[in-house]
Amino acid sequence: MPQPRKDLTTHSLQGTKPTYSEPTSEVAASRPKYPKNFSGETKATFKRIVRLLETRRTCTAGDVEIIRLFCIAVDRQKRALEHIVADGEIAPYTRLDSNGQPHTFYKTNEWLKVCTDAEKLQMAALDRLGLTPLNRGKIRPTEKPKTEEAALPSREDTALPDDELNLNDIDLTAGGTLQ
Repeated sequence: MPQPRKDLTTHSLQGTKPTYSEPTSEVAASRPKYPKNFSGETKATFKRIVRLLETRRTCTAGDVEIIRLFCIAVDRQKRALEHIVADGEIAPYTRLDSNGQPHTFYKTNEWLKVCTDAEKLQMAALDRLGLTPLNRGKIRPTEKPKTEEAALPSREDTALPDDELNLNDIDLTAGGTLQ
């Protein structure tokens, strides 16, 4: 049985180097813009997916189209489900025979196919966004936001070594100079 993998903090504590590396991304995190033609409920779905992706640090502006397609599929599935609830999964259809007499036949509701196609599109979009258990680990998180502390040099980086700076060589009078 193989040895369980150590995480990077354990490696740093023990002074060892990992033979693997955690996935990193050079893509900066950004928020996709809302499509203009979305209604209130579809826009709420868009915001919910963007919020999920932001908490996982996988949201970028390039995700706008796949999230848009997901929202359209959710809206389409909702409308199809309303028809399925009203008519049932097996719906009656009236046909005319060769004599022009109507006959009622039962077959699967046409809206059922619309609903299942929308569900397949939703699942594919969730897979590509990394929001399913199978594909969760395949999506790399975006670059960590840079903080001001990391951007500014520390005091230790800017301080001169003691052997280069001799306080006795500094003239502290007005217009002081180094001797």
